[in-house]
Amino acid sequence: MGENRTDYQHRRRRPVHPQYEQEQRRGSRTERLREQRYAEEEMRMQQEQRRRVGARMQRNHQKQMEMRRRRKRGEIILCVLLVVILAGAFGAAKLYASLKLWEGKAEKSDFVASADVSSEAKDQLLNIALLGTDGDGFRSDVNMVASLNLTTKEVHLISVPRDTRVVMTDDMIAYLEKNGRTVPQANGVYGQCKLTEVHAYAGKGNRSTFTVAMLEEILGIDIDYYVKVDLDAFKDIVDAVGGVEFDVQERLYYSDPAQGLYIDLYPGPQVLDGEKAEMLVRFREGYAQKDLKRIEVQQEFLKAFISQVCSSDKIMSNLDSYIKIFMEKVESDMPVATALKYASYVKEIDPASITTDTIPGEGGAYFDMDEEGTKELVDYRIYGKEPPAYMTDDGTETDGLTDEETTNQTNG
Repeated sequence: MGENRTDYQHRRRRPVHPQYEQEQRRGSRTERLREQRYAEEEMRMQQEQRRRVGARMQRNHQKQMEMRRRRKRGEIILCVLLVVILAGAFGAAKLYASLKLWEGKAEKSDFVASADVSSEAKDQLLNIALLGTDGDGFRSDVNMVASLNLTTKEVHLISVPRDTRVVMTDDMIAYLEKNGRTVPQANGVYGQCKLTEVHAYAGKGNRSTFTVAMLEEILGIDIDYYVKVDLDAFKDIVDAVGGVEFDVQERLYYSDPAQGLYIDLYPGPQVLDGEKAEMLVRFREGYAQKDLKRIEVQQEFLKAFISQVCSSDKIMSNLDSYIKIFMEKVESDMPVATALKYASYVKEIDPASITTDTIPGEGGAYFDMDEEGTKELVDYRIYGKEPPAYMTDDGTETDGLTDEETTNQTNG
């Protein structure tokens, strides 16, 4: 019988050597191990890349939160300035050497404003802009003018909300354009921004000068000097005087872990240390009027602070601490000789007679000032003219209604 093709191929197939089969199996295992190592290395690299990206995102997030925390601190009032002025009244000689160093920190701006402001009663007035910056120093979150009448020894504080809608003057716009800096624009208006942003757009060396010029434009007055405070000093000053007695009017609670902001105060008279005082002056979310109410509380705290410091010997026992904080945190263009000259006036000021006001207007994303009402307020407080229509003769605000209208509203 003949053999078929399959039998012939089977007979002709040579046997495979065992060593060859082992080498083939080792080669297959080596290839699988190599592929496995490649896959593991690729996975490790992907994990490392994700870790690096995650770490970078976390660092960026932390930086953003830190900047937000610093900006929030800029909302604290300028108690430091008035403490230092009081310190100067009692320790002018001790302050002299330190003030020479302070004088060198003032801006050396070449910007000159040509605003048309009032020079009425100039000889008997000293107007000082009190500026409080945020943590990075770019924005002016507190904008206030202290007007001292050298004849009557009266002090009037007028606050301008940080979100006040302003339009930069032609001088400011021309200066920014000439120096290649950005000119703000909002709602189609060239040069429009918030008051707090003027400080940022001005750039280094002009920040305070621009803000002072803008305050002169808003209030229609001539401002003699500015004092700018790093508000990190606030808690230190309050602690240095042993805390401030203050009557908290309502329950204040707010928590924002992302910003590191925790506010927890109960109503009633109490002594506020630096940390609690900071809670008081930063609270805003629970108020119907938000920033406007916060400014009012800040002003009341400032008056309580001044009254307590003036009526005690704490300023003498803590003078060294005040000077140290003053030198580290304060910037001003007031010459040393001028500071010492006006220090004597401070001793004659009655803290109880200090008035505090905020310019009238309506708040929102922007605070739109009432120009006519602001002029009336300035004329009344600074120049001693008739009170505005929304105030009584004693300087308190009214609701604008007549007695008959008030009675009808109540009965209705």
